[in-house]
Amino acid sequence: MKIKIFTLAFLTVALGAMNVFAQSETDKNDKLYTPDGLFNHLSIGINTGLSGSGIDVTMPVHRLITVRTGYSGLHFGEIKFKSINTAEELAGYALVEDDAVRRAQMSDKIELAAKPNFWNVFLLAEIHPFTNDSFHFTAGFYFGSKNFIHFRNTNDGALDFLYDANNKVSDYNRAFNTNFSPIGLKFGDYIFTADENGNIDVMMKTNVVKPYLGVGVGKHIAQKHRLSFALDLGLIFWGSPKFVLNNGKEIKSSGREAGITQVLSWLKAWPSLQVKVAYKIF
Repeated sequence: MKIKIFTLAFLTVALGAMNVFAQSETDKNDKLYTPDGLFNHLSIGINTGLSGSGIDVTMPVHRLITVRTGYSGLHFGEIKFKSINTAEELAGYALVEDDAVRRAQMSDKIELAAKPNFWNVFLLAEIHPFTNDSFHFTAGFYFGSKNFIHFRNTNDGALDFLYDANNKVSDYNRAFNTNFSPIGLKFGDYIFTADENGNIDVMMKTNVVKPYLGVGVGKHIAQKHRLSFALDLGLIFWGSPKFVLNNGKEIKSSGREAGITQVLSWLKAWPSLQVKVAYKIF
């Protein structure tokens, strides 16, 4: 359903722009919008915003259409926070008496680090429906990393007690047909379990190919000067984000209607606000 809505919106924009093309007269004073203006300009710019910072190049391919391609990525440092150890919540008598479980219950909170790992190359077409006007529609694709955020414990290799305790719970559930929750660290409605190396190693994953649709103001290619400025606002459609362990196993949520699970249920697209300054080479 969402794909159909996206397709309909894109076609509406494209058809509307084509209608304007047919009714617009060429501005003789601006070579960017003349019929012989194909590839007659080139600008290089730097951009920054919610989808990261990067570099791009822009060229006209029609009197009212420019094409922009480049790279952007989120590369700032780690965000550290304390996460609750779910071993504290275990209530089964036989399990509580187990040495591995009792050892896990000795630590109530453990520090995790969340590090953005989001980068993309993009190919975007900008439709300028009004000659000499800075308003434009933008549509295209982002291609790149499917790992949005990497979660890992800060004390490398020190969570073997969580791994041992979680194995004990898994064995107990299989043997006695019980349903005790995994032992690990809480992140909203999710429980991040430790691996055999004693680490929490979890990725928040999205799609590799991400359609983009947006609008903008400003010029990506200057008309009368060398420098130009532009502001773009849109959505990067990246699919439904998932939390995945380093062994490829998806982590299932323990809740359905609250917290992070509810946020991810509608976060099918990442909002993108980009500011750009460009220099026209020719």
